[in-house]
Amino acid sequence: MSSAFQGLPDVAHDVALPFILLAAFFMVFQVFFLKRTFKYVAILLRGVALAYVGLVLLLHGLNIAFMPVGGEIGAIVGNSDFRWSLIPLGFVLGFLVTFAEPQVRVLTLEVEEASAGYIRAPIILYTLCLAVAAFAALGMARTVYGIPLPYIMIPGYGLAVILLLFADRNFFAMAFDSGSIATGPITVAFIMSLVVGAANVMHGRNPLLDGLGLIGIITLAPIISLQLISLIYRIKSTQGGSNDD
Repeated sequence: MSSAFQGLPDVAHDVALPFILLAAFFMVFQVFFLKRTFKYVAILLRGVALAYVGLVLLLHGLNIAFMPVGGEIGAIVGNSDFRWSLIPLGFVLGFLVTFAEPQVRVLTLEVEEASAGYIRAPIILYTLCLAVAAFAALGMARTVYGIPLPYIMIPGYGLAVILLLFADRNFFAMAFDSGSIATGPITVAFIMSLVVGAANVMHGRNPLLDGLGLIGIITLAPIISLQLISLIYRIKSTQGGSNDD
């Protein structure tokens, strides 16, 4: 078997059982409770099959390409005299992988639909991309300069809690949900492998202490940024109400 397909059967096998159970769950409710037609059920099963194939290919691609490439790039840059370049590199990659993250696209569309168009999908998308980019760069700076993780996490989560007192309540659930969605498989596989690869070759760095923790930092990005956006919407709506008066 070609090296490009090595490990693909294992990935397909691991993903098969959850999808079979998911399809059976849908079938029971669609056929026995909702009384859907055969045509509707066939469309549902086709969607599940396509999702299965897509997920298998995605996970296989992460295993054979994203993670090894991320580790190699991190090792090369971390072992050079231009370690500081990991910071702008983290910003660019943080933006791109978030922009390409399927879960982020789904979230932005759901938010726009739930808010009846009041919160536009592009605003949420680009806010998340820029926020993750900034915090990915911060995570890279932590690895490059050996900043202790609590120095970032404690003020960060403290700010997130304080913003709860002032942000629009309609944004609370969206902000905290987006924290996990923005750190999807592409972000974890590529950016984390990049910083771990750099920590592996940098003198005085430990990949467990200095490499890991990046995802926890990035999780803060959507929570804080969307709550700040909610403050803007809140001020805007207040001013709109004042103008009406």
